Amino acid sequence: MKVWIERLKRKSGDKLAVKVVDANGKKMQRGLFELNQKRQAKVFADSLKQQEDHLAMPAQITFDTAFAEYKESVLKNELIVYETRLHMVGKVNNHIIPHIDKKLLTDFTYHDFKESYIPKLINSESCRVVNIASKDKYGFTTKVIRSGKKLGKKAIKDSVAEFKLFVKYCLDRKWVMDPNILTFKFNKNFFQNENTQQKWMPKYKDVVKLINSATDPINVVLFHTAAETGMRLNELLALTYTDIDLTSKPALIYTNHSMDKWNNFRENFLKTASSKRPIEISNTLAIKLKEWMDTQVNPRKVGKYRLLFPMSKKMAARRVQRAAKKLGIDWQNGISPFRKFAFSYLKDQQALTDKQIMRRFGWSNMNTPNKWYYRDLDTNKDQRLAAIDKMLLN
Repeated sequence: MKVWIERLKRKSGDKLAVKVVDANGKKMQRGLFELNQKRQAKVFADSLKQQEDHLAMPAQITFDTAFAEYKESVLKNELIVYETRLHMVGKVNNHIIPHIDKKLLTDFTYHDFKESYIPKLINSESCRVVNIASKDKYGFTTKVIRSGKKLGKKAIKDSVAEFKLFVKYCLDRKWVMDPNILTFKFNKNFFQNENTQQKWMPKYKDVVKLINSATDPINVVLFHTAAETGMRLNELLALTYTDIDLTSKPALIYTNHSMDKWNNFRENFLKTASSKRPIEISNTLAIKLKEWMDTQVNPRKVGKYRLLFPMSKKMAARRVQRAAKKLGIDWQNGISPFRKFAFSYLKDQQALTDKQIMRRFGWSNMNTPNKWYYRDLDTNKDQRLAAIDKMLLN
């Protein structure tokens, strides 16, 4: 098979075309690139040459065939946990297949991926996969529920990562596909205007009101612990009785475990090395924790561990939202705003140094928290106004 790169003249601007002549003497175009993408065009052309010996008719591999085989391999892979396999196939079905407008693998280039697939993905509707009673041939119980909202940043990145796994799967089987897709990266400003909920912060008085007005015993402890410690939700819900040290002065909470996205307990597993840490707590919270633990007759256990807050992430979010709604408080995003609140409050009060804040919240630097977590709560208004009054006085 002869492969070459040819410059095409077009009204919209010249392009680089990767062309081939197959064994039957038929000339075909297999890829289209911008003039400044010479390196990508060459990589794609080289991949066609390398795979000539493995495929008699490379153009005959369709997306339908490739996706079917890929999903089959994922579902049968018992090295991947059940929920992850379900999630992977869900992304293929809902966030990849619907946005592919080419029939053959060889017709889909890096340019198609970046200029067609990515925009469609960003503007698509988010959805989630849930369990239902009926099972498929693999024992999976699946149903898709659409939210009516646009896909979020994490879902977009996860879908692109899944697409890359699919491309790698194809290339490993010597199916002709543009390997340049594997080099795609979002630039740092890609999501800068995305998701206004990330910028939302609860008001100081609302957090205090939410905590002080809680009547359900588990809400009393859950809300206070989340707001004072600023723990990640997956750390908070994985707290066990042995993680609470009430004999220390001050009392301490240790982060040792976490919950995964499917609410599975992960023993001695945390997001980063800096996530494993002791967190100092107030006497008030220590008393609440002791009362809560003393009143639990049969706390839920996971293996040898007794869980402090036996609930799913969804249930934790519902508890906050229901309590806030009852009090007439505007609240978004469940438990996660407590972490932003805790960081912003301590920073406003200048109670801790940057190093102490990093240790308390499990961060390795202050770049991300300063950019995404901090919001001015205006808790130091009196001190600020007093300083302004004295600013120009001798």
